[in-house]
Amino acid sequence: MHDIALRQVQAEGYLPQLQPRCPSLAQQLVHLLHQVLVLTPESTDIQAPQSRPRGRPPLLSLQQLHLALLMGVLRQTPHLSTIWRRLYLEESGTFAPVQVTYEAVRKRLLSAGTSALEHLFETVSCGLAQWSHSQHASALSLASFASQVVALDESTFDRLRRLTADLRSLPTGEPHLLPGKLAGLFDLRLQRWVRVQFRADVLASCNTGILLLLEGLAPGSLILADLGYFSFPWFDYLTGQGYWWVSRLKEGVTYEIKEVLAYDDRSGLLDAIVWLGKYRADRAAYAVRLVCFSFYGTQYRYLTNVLDATHLSLRDIAQLYARRWDIELAFKLLKCELGLHIWWGARPELVLIQLWLALILAQLLHALQLQVALQADVEPFDVSLHLLVELLDTSAAGPTPILDRLVQEGRALGLIRSSTRLQVVVPEIEPHMLCPPPDLTHLMRHARYAQRNPHPRPAPFVSRFLTQLLL
Repeated sequence: MHDIALRQVQAEGYLPQLQPRCPSLAQQLVHLLHQVLVLTPESTDIQAPQSRPRGRPPLLSLQQLHLALLMGVLRQTPHLSTIWRRLYLEESGTFAPVQVTYEAVRKRLLSAGTSALEHLFETVSCGLAQWSHSQHASALSLASFASQVVALDESTFDRLRRLTADLRSLPTGEPHLLPGKLAGLFDLRLQRWVRVQFRADVLASCNTGILLLLEGLAPGSLILADLGYFSFPWFDYLTGQGYWWVSRLKEGVTYEIKEVLAYDDRSGLLDAIVWLGKYRADRAAYAVRLVCFSFYGTQYRYLTNVLDATHLSLRDIAQLYARRWDIELAFKLLKCELGLHIWWGARPELVLIQLWLALILAQLLHALQLQVALQADVEPFDVSLHLLVELLDTSAAGPTPILDRLVQEGRALGLIRSSTRLQVVVPEIEPHMLCPPPDLTHLMRHARYAQRNPHPRPAPFVSRFLTQLLL
């Protein structure tokens, strides 16, 4: 009633007329998510389309609840009760306020689970894929021979708040206070998640269950991973499955040089085909390429199974591996800007719901960052994701769309700035450094893997959560 009266007063001219304003990016994102959610059927409709659930229809629809939760994540809301109060007092998109109790909201959320959010994530990702294809969007010009370029890594979640009885008695530093880890593959060209796994065992090594992350990854993809994944069986498996990979060389790993492609004693430059494993008891099956050079007294050493230097030069290898940091920034977005450092609840269902909400918004924010970078003709990491999230609620007066204004004034606002990421300078390969064309036959041998267990575990870790593949 009050809204109707206010609109009538405005129409009669009793209040000064405001100039039309362009909606903020946050409002546009909310509108987009509202449109998708309205088209998404309720979970009960998905499960039983022919039967009508017993009892009175819920006062709070699942679409309205999810929209309010997504808005809460965008606003970096630290408590679920705050979102409930906004549902009680404020509109969510076109949904009117709903006078329900906090416990009703919590029960509705727990009973709904994550199936509708998974469907929403899939819908958003498909839409972004079509947009990327139509715009020919790419954040990486290297390794054009690879069907896909992905970074592989994992990150441990921050600890839970002691909201349940079984957590209150645990001492500080107890691993059961951690909900788990997030492992995933991040597409460096399209700047979005392509595979995500929730891991319950926080004490397990990063190689545990790693093959699940590769399911569905197209052969010919190039994988970047840090030293935590370094192992001869891992490299041989990737090569045998038709994947390309780039890694740093782990300290203390032995190798034998098979063929030299280029070298320079003065600068410490070496590009060679090598056998990993100098001793018979521990050696890899496939020959790989080793590149070494020095920069300001620091030696850089990389390995790859791309043996042809015309496909991937020494400079390309160094620049490509530096882009592995993109997945670290993606983890930072989830944890810091999208609130996964403060959990709304300690129950596994609430943790997974909050994780799905953050992943949905992360896909949209990465696409927004890429869009700004493409329009401003800069690299994606020259656009600050932290400031982009901070400027979401900025609304520009006048007819200029807010996104165009952010591109135009991005440098003045600090949104677009030179990235502080380390730029590795690779020495040029002069003609005198090149060796005669090598013999690249007989590049496979019988492998033997030494049994290693550097960190024995006294007892299995039993988590309150379950490991599951999310994407």
